[in-house]
Amino acid sequence: MRHLLWRELRARLRSPLFWLLAAGLWAICAWLLFAQLQVYQQILPRLVAGDVPLGVNALLVSPTLNTLALLLLVAVPVLGMDALAGERRSGRLPLLLASPLSLPRLLLAKWLGIALPAGLLVLLLLLLPASLALGARLQWDRLAVALLMLWALVALLSALVLCCSALTRQPAAALAGALAVGGFLWLMDAFVPADAPWRWLALSPHLDPGLHGTLRAGDLAWFALLGGAFLAFAGIALLRQRERPPLRPLREALALGLVVTVLVLAAPLAQRHDRTLYRSQPVPAGLLEALKNLHGPVTVTAWAPDLPVLRARIEQLLRPLQEQYPNLSLRWIDPQREPRLAREAGVLRLGELHIEAMGRSQQVRSLTPQALQIAFSRLARLGDPWIVALQGHGEADLGEGPAGLGDWVKALEQLGFRVVGLPGGTAIPDNAALVLIAAPQRALPLPDQEAIARYLGGGGRVLWLHEHDSSDNLQTLFGLRPLPGTLISPVQETGLTALQFRVRRGLEPLLEGDAPPVLLMDGAHGLLPEAHGDWRPVARLLGPERAWNETGALDEKARHDPLAGERRGPHLVGLALARGEARAVVLGDSDLARNALIGRAGNRAGLMTLVNWLTGNRLAATQAVDDRQIRWTPETGARLALAQLLGVPLLLVLVGLGIHWWRRRA
Repeated sequence: MRHLLWRELRARLRSPLFWLLAAGLWAICAWLLFAQLQVYQQILPRLVAGDVPLGVNALLVSPTLNTLALLLLVAVPVLGMDALAGERRSGRLPLLLASPLSLPRLLLAKWLGIALPAGLLVLLLLLLPASLALGARLQWDRLAVALLMLWALVALLSALVLCCSALTRQPAAALAGALAVGGFLWLMDAFVPADAPWRWLALSPHLDPGLHGTLRAGDLAWFALLGGAFLAFAGIALLRQRERPPLRPLREALALGLVVTVLVLAAPLAQRHDRTLYRSQPVPAGLLEALKNLHGPVTVTAWAPDLPVLRARIEQLLRPLQEQYPNLSLRWIDPQREPRLAREAGVLRLGELHIEAMGRSQQVRSLTPQALQIAFSRLARLGDPWIVALQGHGEADLGEGPAGLGDWVKALEQLGFRVVGLPGGTAIPDNAALVLIAAPQRALPLPDQEAIARYLGGGGRVLWLHEHDSSDNLQTLFGLRPLPGTLISPVQETGLTALQFRVRRGLEPLLEGDAPPVLLMDGAHGLLPEAHGDWRPVARLLGPERAWNETGALDEKARHDPLAGERRGPHLVGLALARGEARAVVLGDSDLARNALIGRAGNRAGLMTLVNWLTGNRLAATQAVDDRQIRWTPETGARLALAQLLGVPLLLVLVGLGIHWWRRRA
């Protein structure tokens, strides 16, 4: 067996086909990866603004692994199509069958001769997504689980092509058969009903969890059973040449019956005893934080029929939460058996979750951690849900344009708040949790100023975003005077203009031990505290030390001019104030809340921190996603792309051509 295996390995690794195949797979995967990387960098601000819990591992690594798995459906059959068909065509197969080597050892050597080079190919190609570690935070345990599942796929495909090769004398026919069966298994879950028993044979439901970092015993059992069945079918095909005619039909019938019986009996057993062996994705920190903000028992009602796949998905989502929060209970109701209850509860789809806690209820129709976090945050929200946005004085629009506040409004509504516009001259409702005054362009009329003062006198909460307003609004209400001009910084970070700067500290007093988010301001204005009156400062945000308030033209010729009243920093750009039960936050910039910038830096999390402090909540400010940012310079990215797209494929092609030239000379 050793000699046969060594011959198979040497034949494939010394073949130019192996290296040309590796070069082609690498070029395809690299092109798709960097195309996705370009799109990812474009949508990154929207991901942050929408608090989408996805990063490099989910949006770049996993799609690359899926592409690699799809390419393996072709690459492995190409490598192994002549394993037995070529031996039969050349006339060597009868000699192999007549040798003292037993049939199981022969099949094992042939199978390893395909699986080991293909496994080496997978290991080589995984260096491609691993190269993202130069600038991003990769989940190495997730990559290791994916490698294991790809090796399981290689082992299965090697057994499949060996089976097809044992049935024919033409390698092309073996390739076509392996591609047809592999493609059928890959697409099977798309056209087979969810409750069909034979859906268990589909490839994707067993491969996808592993490519996303979840290792399950049932998936490994599926690969082992199906791979073993293909090897058994290959052995049965070889029996046709080794056994004498009187014994052939009996042996074939017994062997086929045994293989089918094992599959039929083992499939439900594997489904019944399926369990998660390893999960690289822990429960999101934001989800746990939202759950811990709930007090008392939490009841989750799952409206799901007795479908194993659907119920397993719901249990997989909720079981880790039950381990962290023992007061969370799960009960099942079949809406098909209890249609009246389903109608009364307003159930719209199978698998819907209804969550009850703290005297409130929420419906979850998307089985994702993000949807659960939103539901838990809404249940845990304290106080009234209304956020009143003052309108009619040139304030920022609440819509979807780049200068609007639509993304922030959506984020607030996900946490259970309701943002409504309030025309000027209208009394502020006593049950408003917060009054938002976003960049008024002119002075508020005296009735509006008095309405805000009365609201604050009753313990109200105000968030004021100042922008280009030289009126006495801030001085009348909070004892603050806007500094003339716009702050400009001579020290520019990569990717920032002179009008943009980061505020890294200042929010610590509003947090309870958490790291403060970094705010990115654009065209901010300084604030001068003259007389706080009975307001007590709680937190102060300061701009850069070398910045100044430019009162002239904002262009490249702008220079600090002390004679024009321009002051060096650090300038006060934000202030949190408290007076009894009343609270107020004044920021010298509104751009950080607008759609164009809310997805940059930690603007979204910082604004949510301010809302939490003002309303007395501890709602999760953002999802805990630590792999969103790609921290490399443009030069590093360009060199890496050039090496991956051209350098490595060219090197692999040269290795293949060099092996071909060396073999011809020998």
